[in-house]
Amino acid sequence: KYEDILRDIRSERLVRQPVPLSPYRPVSSTTFYEFIYGLLIPLLLFMPAIISAGLVIDLITEEYQQQTLDTLRSTPVTLTELVLGKNLSCLLLIPAESGLWLLLLSVNGIRVSSLPEILIHVTLTSAALILLGTIIALHFRDRTRAQFVFSTLAVILLLVTLSFPYNPLHIIALLASGSPAPAHGPVLVAWLCINLVLMMVIRRQIMSMETHR
Repeated sequence: KYEDILRDIRSERLVRQPVPLSPYRPVSSTTFYEFIYGLLIPLLLFMPAIISAGLVIDLITEEYQQQTLDTLRSTPVTLTELVLGKNLSCLLLIPAESGLWLLLLSVNGIRVSSLPEILIHVTLTSAALILLGTIIALHFRDRTRAQFVFSTLAVILLLVTLSFPYNPLHIIALLASGSPAPAHGPVLVAWLCINLVLMMVIRRQIMSMETHR
């Protein structure tokens, strides 16, 4: 063939052996460790938070769009109890789903440390997203607009949060790998304060709705 003839003619130009190529590149234990604890576990634990926040928006806005809120308000249940019940139902999914993911990881031989601390941290962080979704849903009362605004704010808040050294994803990675996380306590207190502020905003929204009813 022409390629063989050309190769024979130019064989004298080869002054050294070509670089040997390996058919595969083995994955080091460090790469696997970084993927599991730095990416996979934080992603699995915080994905339910995004889902629950979107769910609470649907639960609230559908009451307005389907015009079933007035029927519910005719019962002894107050609007505050109604909104609180929807928030709690979405919030209880967080530790249940996160605990299930951690259990499945343990069954597959992946050791996860500090399980109680991780679940508390994930629950408090997720509560802030759920409360934010509630505020947006009560303000817009339209599913499409509320979901769009929440998605946009979620992306912005994620980028801002990741700019801090001890962000939730970093702390979860440290706790899961068994490394010390000295900022865990102060961060939990900060999230608790944020949740209290968001609850006060929701309370003010409900009071305003009751006044203009």
